[in-house]
Amino acid sequence: MSDTTTRVGDAYDKSAGNYNAAMFNPIGRKVVDLLDLGRGERVLDIGCGRGACLFPAADAVGPTGHVLGIDLSAEMAARCAEDAAASPFRDWVEVRQGDIQRLALDEPVDAVTAGMVLFLLPDPADALRRIAAVLRPGGRFAATTFPTQDGGLAAGWESAEIIADVLGGYLPAGVDNPWTPVLGVGGPLADAESTAAAVRAAGFSEVEVGTVDAVSHFDSVDAYITWTWNITTRMLWDLVPADRLAEATAQARERLAVIAGADGAVDFVCPTRTIHAVR
Repeated sequence: MSDTTTRVGDAYDKSAGNYNAAMFNPIGRKVVDLLDLGRGERVLDIGCGRGACLFPAADAVGPTGHVLGIDLSAEMAARCAEDAAASPFRDWVEVRQGDIQRLALDEPVDAVTAGMVLFLLPDPADALRRIAAVLRPGGRFAATTFPTQDGGLAAGWESAEIIADVLGGYLPAGVDNPWTPVLGVGGPLADAESTAAAVRAAGFSEVEVGTVDAVSHFDSVDAYITWTWNITTRMLWDLVPADRLAEATAQARERLAVIAGADGAVDFVCPTRTIHAVR
C-alpha cells in the first residue's frame, strides 16, 4: 500500500464518525444522475464514504437491483454499512472495505460510480483500467474529481487554499505537504484533456468531461474549520504539532474571516469536474 493510500485511509478512519457530507451529497447525486440508472441494475460505488453516491444509486435501481459500496477506510465503510442497515435500501445495498486496485468481482456490473475519489488513488490510470474491467460491455462509468489548471487548483478554492497555506507553515522540518498530490495536480487528471485521454486509454468510449460548481455553506468560520478536519485536509491538521495547534487554528480563523460574508458565514465553492463514459 502506498504512502498516499495509507495517509488517505488513516485520515478518513479518524473523521468517519464526525463526517460532514455538506459538500459530498449534492456531488454524489450529480454522479448518479449522469448514469440514468434503471431498475434492476447492478452498481459498484468506489470510495463510498458515508453514501453520497451509494444511496441515490440504491434508490434508482430499486429492490431488484444491487449496489456494492467499497471504501479504503475500514471505519468509513463500517459507518456506511450501519447507515445502509438503517435505510430503506438495506436489502439491496452491501458495503465493505475495499480497494479498486485490488478488487475482484464475481460478475460484471452495469455501472460504476466514483465520487471525489480518483485523485486520492496512487495510480488513477490503473484504477480506470480496473474500473473498465469490472464493467459489462456497454456498462457506464461516472465520476467527479477536482479540476486543476496551470499546475494548481482551479478558481473557487480560496478557503481551502487558506487552510493549506496556514497549516503548511506549521509542518515539522523535513515533512512534505501531503495534501496537494492527492488532488491530482500534475497527474493524468491534471486537466480536462488529460482526464478524457486517460479514460479513453483505459478502454472507454463516448467520454464526456464537464464542470459543475458545488457550493457548501457554513454559518461561521469555526464551522468551516471543523469541517476541514473531516476531509483530506485532515492529513495536514494531524501533522501540526500539538503545542502549536491552537496557534495554527487562530491564524486560520483570522485569514478566513477576511473572506467571510458580513454575517460571518463561509461559502466553499468547489468547481467539480464530471466524467461520464461507456465501456
